[in-house]
Amino acid sequence: MSFPSIVTLDIGGTKINAGRYVNGVIEESRSFEFRASASSEDIEDFIIHCIDTFFIHSTVGIAIGVPCIVDTQLGVVYDAVNIPAWKEFALKQRLERHYNIGVYINNDVNCFTVGEHLFGAGKGYNDIIGLCLGTGVGSGFVIQNQLYQGHNCSAGEVGEIAYLNSTIDDYCSGRFFELQFGINGALLAQAARAGNKEAIDAFEQFGQHLSHAISHLLLVVDPQVIIIGGSVAKSFDLFIKGVWNGLAAFPYQKLVRNLIITPSSQSDSALLGAAQLHLASKR
Repeated sequence: MSFPSIVTLDIGGTKINAGRYVNGVIEESRSFEFRASASSEDIEDFIIHCIDTFFIHSTVGIAIGVPCIVDTQLGVVYDAVNIPAWKEFALKQRLERHYNIGVYINNDVNCFTVGEHLFGAGKGYNDIIGLCLGTGVGSGFVIQNQLYQGHNCSAGEVGEIAYLNSTIDDYCSGRFFELQFGINGALLAQAARAGNKEAIDAFEQFGQHLSHAISHLLLVVDPQVIIIGGSVAKSFDLFIKGVWNGLAAFPYQKLVRNLIITPSSQSDSALLGAAQLHLASKR
């Protein structure tokens, strides 16, 4: 028996993860290096290339998570911080014209959070936050088992909050290691695991900064669990102690004692979440 499929994409600042969703699973996926500084035309062509890689005869829809706010009805993306060409881009309209099938677009971290709630570490919890640490920082909220995205799909854009001499983005994403230490976070993680004290201290500092971002989220949402994803989550073991140390100063310690912070357990959460949101939009 052949099931209908959905091509699903997770667009980030440096790569695009793409795959094919069939009957509740991602049956195939791949990561593509992505030049986010390209023109809107070149980016559109590259997205079409990624979609074409997974588009088959049974494809009935396309679902995409994007790193910015979205008009989820019209599929227009706005003010993508890491994609300069996307100030106001009608992505849904362009792709529907090209493929002649339905396209659904939402924020990438919303997709991640829904995927974790249904299939990952957030399964079984009513109130969760998905917190993605990559090129930038973003969060998504599931409250009482429903995605909360706000009136303009901008709920959870915690990376833009002013912090120290810049924003949370510069202290709680991969940018932190480049800006403060002049080294890629993955290379610094290798040094930390090899016992380098300066590298270990760098991740302790990162965790302390991240605790500041988490404090904002706790005061707004009061979740049961925070699930951390994105490329920096691969170093979860190196920075989580710093997070808990930083949260020792949080004013409501009962909330902290009841909180679970865990890394993502599902590699395709954003792809799964995008597909699920696409299906829900048709009901």
